[in-house]
Amino acid sequence: MGARKWVLAGAVVGAGMVSGCAHEQKAAALDTERPAAPARVAESGRPAEEPTAGEEGQSKADADLQALLKGSVIYFGFNQDTLTPESTTRLRTLAPVLRQRPAAKILISGNCDERGTEEYNLALGQRRADVAKSYLVNLGVPDERIRTVSYGYEHPVSSAHDESAWAANRRDELAPQGT
Repeated sequence: MGARKWVLAGAVVGAGMVSGCAHEQKAAALDTERPAAPARVAESGRPAEEPTAGEEGQSKADADLQALLKGSVIYFGFNQDTLTPESTTRLRTLAPVLRQRPAAKILISGNCDERGTEEYNLALGQRRADVAKSYLVNLGVPDERIRTVSYGYEHPVSSAHDESAWAANRRDELAPQGT
């Protein structure tokens, strides 16, 4: 009878092992039966290629740059091309982002209020854009990644003819350029 007990005990243990294995097999089968993640679809409606780790990082960096530059404006005093403390703070915040993104390029457009001649305002707008560019270059952003242009008084943000409108129009605007 003693041997029979051991056989019975062995059968119970063996059954437990088999049932454990069956449980593991069932769990493994469930893992393989999970539906695949939906394929990414491009705007064209065709499946999009999955981004590589580098592309995902680049997309995030592009988005960060876009967000940082969104509405990025530097204001100037009347007949001035000198950066204000607020302007230098904004440019100091932007410089490390540009240094981390070697492919990032920006456009700085200089603008003026309506007072003064067209030639004078084009020159003043260019000096304003150039001073912002020089500041960024001094902070380590490569010169060739910053383009400047002057619009003079041709692109006002306010068409009113008062001091608050003129102050709003005396500005540099920073925007991504071919990132």
